[in-house]
Amino acid sequence: VLEVRGALRNGPHVLGQPDLAKLPRLKVRGADPRTGRMAEWEGPSLALLVFDRVELKRGADTVLARSVDRSAVPIPLTMIRQLQPVLADRRDGERLPSLQIAWPTDDQRGLATDPRAASWWARDVMALELVDWQRTFGPALSAPEGATDAARRGAGVFAESCLACHRVRGQGGERGPELTTVSARLGAQAFVDLLPTHPGWRERRFRDAADESSAELWAFLRAVASVPVPPSSPPEEATADKAAGSPRR
Repeated sequence: VLEVRGALRNGPHVLGQPDLAKLPRLKVRGADPRTGRMAEWEGPSLALLVFDRVELKRGADTVLARSVDRSAVPIPLTMIRQLQPVLADRRDGERLPSLQIAWPTDDQRGLATDPRAASWWARDVMALELVDWQRTFGPALSAPEGATDAARRGAGVFAESCLACHRVRGQGGERGPELTTVSARLGAQAFVDLLPTHPGWRERRFRDAADESSAELWAFLRAVASVPVPPSSPPEEATADKAAGSPRR
């Protein structure tokens, strides 16, 4: 049912239905941002699962909630500890067909103002992957040297609104197309015109400032596309063989 992996000292862990049934359960009231429906969500405590049932490696600060549709929703561990979401398997007493992360928006009204919060309602969750945000996403989201301020702000827009479904420089979700070189396939106006009808974009706060955020996102993607992706480092064995001057036999 669920795999917990990544920056763990004793993992990965594969949990079946009986394992999940043994975990402490919580109930929270929250409005699903996709439907606007307020409901009571019930399931294992995500905070207890992450902080008490596994041992994190130093630097782990983010959970990637990986879904069946190949999205990878990044959720800060600080938000999980503070807000106590549930890995819901029931909604208003009825069993859900798959696991969904649900948040207590009825008690935590501030969630409505966080542009990342809508994506945190990850659906069809199949794995929780613990990562160090800076080591995993820092290089991918770093604006190239000489980039404009708009491009630097656009990196934040990408992280908050695009990263869960799209990859850039090899990092992110795989639900949608890879966007590292999107500026070579689409013009600026065509890209900006596409966003208002894009489902992931509509769910974010950025619909209130669509023009500015769209332009910043495009500036970031243009800057990323202007810098060639460095080639992968050769395997250690191959490097050692080359240094020794003799091929492997």
